[in-house]
Amino acid sequence: MSLTFPGVLAHAYDQVCGAGSMNEPSILRQFLQHRDSLLAFIYALTRDHDAAEEVFQEVGLAITSEARRSTEVKNFPAWAREIARRRVSAYFRENHRRKSMVPWSESFADVVEQAFSENEKTLEHQQLRYRFLHQCLETLVGRSRQVIEQRYGEGKRNSAIAKNLGWKPESVKVALSRARKQLAKCIETKLRAAGVL
Repeated sequence: MSLTFPGVLAHAYDQVCGAGSMNEPSILRQFLQHRDSLLAFIYALTRDHDAAEEVFQEVGLAITSEARRSTEVKNFPAWAREIARRRVSAYFRENHRRKSMVPWSESFADVVEQAFSENEKTLEHQQLRYRFLHQCLETLVGRSRQVIEQRYGEGKRNSAIAKNLGWKPESVKVALSRARKQLAKCIETKLRAAGVL
């Protein structure tokens, strides 16, 4: 049976937790939290989208297998990258005859690992800011929400927003400025509460 990553993870998650479980294992929660950076790491090693997707699914299965065993992990990103690195190496060994593949290099993998390790906090900080942005967007109401949704969600120009709302273009600029300041303040408050700032 061939499953896409979300299907693989959902299937494994149901096996680990039971369908609809509210007691999400830490390892799966961390996997979901770090999946974008992990996929980027795998792509950096493989330099091939199809190979990266294939290896990513293998890594997902390995991680969910560890979750079934209730494995405790102190540094999830480094641990997951090590699993990914081993799977990429195995992928290259198994597919070495493909002429279009760039040969596997341990020294290249070391450099990629070092780069991801050094930037780990920055990636986590960006993911946290993005999550807080979504939460803060939910707090916007009325016209503030409308102008933000039309400007950034729908990509409309200020003049089109003004026409939709029956406003002057200058009023849209002011409303957008106020809404952005409100969002920035909300995000900053959440980051401080999380101990990031």
